[in-house]
Amino acid sequence: MIRTTTIFALLLSMSITTWADERTEKAIEARQGLLLVMAQYFGPIVGMAKGQIPFDAAVIESNAGKIATLAPMLPDVFAMDTSASGIETEAKAEIWANVVDFGAKAATTAERAEALAVAATQGKGATMKAIGALGGSCKSCHDNYRQKK
Repeated sequence: MIRTTTIFALLLSMSITTWADERTEKAIEARQGLLLVMAQYFGPIVGMAKGQIPFDAAVIESNAGKIATLAPMLPDVFAMDTSASGIETEAKAEIWANVVDFGAKAATTAERAEALAVAATQGKGATMKAIGALGGSCKSCHDNYRQKK
């Protein structure tokens, strides 16, 4: 009986560990996926700001609106602290030590993306200024909470 109980306990602990590892991996995949989608929308905006691709206010307005929708999801996908998981990511542990600031930066990014969508209807000058503000918001978060590999 003791042997059966010990074996059962070992199997149970292994399945819990596997479940926790899978949950951690899924959390990391979700946040990386969200950030990748955001980058897909931000990329053309940056290209236009740098003059690498033709300026298109309609694309900027649309993409900025999508970024504004996605940015508030950042705190949700970073809710699980994965810093001690041993899985290498670009997320710094400071995210979970400064959850309120991280959330505020995500909210600021959403606000600035909304402002960019509006500015895109007001001409190139207003649009370029708003692109800079949104880029600054992204940079602020990256400076504090992202490490380069």
